[in-house]
Amino acid sequence: MEGERPDATGYAQDLRHPPLPHQRPADFFFQPQPQPPRPPQPSRVGVLRIALIAALAVLLGAPPAAIAFETARQDRASTLVGQGAVTSGERGPGRSGGTGPKATPGATKGPAPTTLEGRVRLALSEQGTSLLAGDQDGFLASVDPAVPQLRQHLSKRFASLRQLQVKVWDVSLVGKVDTAADGTATATVFVQYCFVVTTCERMNLQAATRWKVAGKTVTLLDFGTSQDLGPRPWEASELRTAVGDRVVLATTPKYAGRLQSTLSAAERAATLVDRYAKWGPPPSRYVVYLAGPDEWASWYGMKQENWVAGFALPLTADATEIVLNAARVDTKETLDVLRHEFTHVVTLAHVDRAYDHTWWLVEGIAEYVRVRGTGKPFDAMNEVRTFVRSGHWKNNEIAMDDPPEGTSTADVSGRYGIAYLSVQRLADRFGEERMLQFFDLAARQGVSLDEAASTAFGVGWDNVAADCVKNIKSRI
Repeated sequence: MEGERPDATGYAQDLRHPPLPHQRPADFFFQPQPQPPRPPQPSRVGVLRIALIAALAVLLGAPPAAIAFETARQDRASTLVGQGAVTSGERGPGRSGGTGPKATPGATKGPAPTTLEGRVRLALSEQGTSLLAGDQDGFLASVDPAVPQLRQHLSKRFASLRQLQVKVWDVSLVGKVDTAADGTATATVFVQYCFVVTTCERMNLQAATRWKVAGKTVTLLDFGTSQDLGPRPWEASELRTAVGDRVVLATTPKYAGRLQSTLSAAERAATLVDRYAKWGPPPSRYVVYLAGPDEWASWYGMKQENWVAGFALPLTADATEIVLNAARVDTKETLDVLRHEFTHVVTLAHVDRAYDHTWWLVEGIAEYVRVRGTGKPFDAMNEVRTFVRSGHWKNNEIAMDDPPEGTSTADVSGRYGIAYLSVQRLADRFGEERMLQFFDLAARQGVSLDEAASTAFGVGWDNVAADCVKNIKSRI
């Protein structure tokens, strides 16, 4: 990428080290119970995770076939196992299962809470119950009358979440409720949520709230947006949605006319990609947002180049959302883009380890599935020829890392082509199942390429790489 492209890690400089993933929540309750363990604070807890942005870059002025997929990564957290917060055998924050006790919206209320923390918990619980019930007045009941702008903002948030068919909204407190001398209190909340079904891989966020305290009453003065990868689309924008059997798609009112055609393409992409969910079931719904220019520059707090067509963004180790650039993707391109992006969702689900040294394999398999979906020959051989003949393919390397900063779009296209042709050759030579076994070992588990090749193919990596190079050069 060029200009304001992400740095060498794949993210813009100011986003290189965002807050760590959200922590395991404690339950909130109505009746007095023993206090659950306090969730570890974000500054102290994390696991080694690499968040993938698989951005499909449409080259401006190029024919439709001239498409390159640009990958970016970000170190979402430091390895803090040594601090004792997470052990090497534990699930990391954000994983489904092991997320702690669940809140129960609509539970029978006990005696009125006697502590400030209890009152805040009760207000948050009643707000969540109203959201799931479609009761906007109840959702806004805790908002202080002195902040009409918050009421307006939360009204939009309520409408967008209802458009997305929110089915789970579990809220807990992180740490203590802190009071100030001016009669206010602050509390950090942890929210888990699902759209359309209650059985999704839960997405989550952590946000700051501020409350007015008057005697035994608390009213809401502010409810911030996600501290990690925020604002989320539904936090920032008025949304319209279309829901299919496999996809929930949302956009702003300006692009609502494209919902049905885009959903149709997304459903077709999901039908193919679901077959490659070899390491667990596919998501209950793929979540896709179609962003206009304003949203493209603001959603998730990320800056993407205008010529990037879309990216896949993991919110947890299990839940990934897709964003498409409405200015760069038409219905036909949507099908291609989403075959690629959905492949990242299913092939990298539940992976907590870094896969930055298997860039070629991660992108190659996404392109492999995309091309299979077209039913046509690979459409970027010209870009591969240009790349190889330019002399920029250093040392005939197959196992390439991310394109270095400043790589031209032409070279990016060529590198993606090399990655695709290599994965396709593995499938042709050894069969798809053994190619997928190799992917599992090398990309998902982090086994060395030589060990993965010997296990999956019965030959060493040098043999495999040399054969891939020979195959590529025979096609130039």
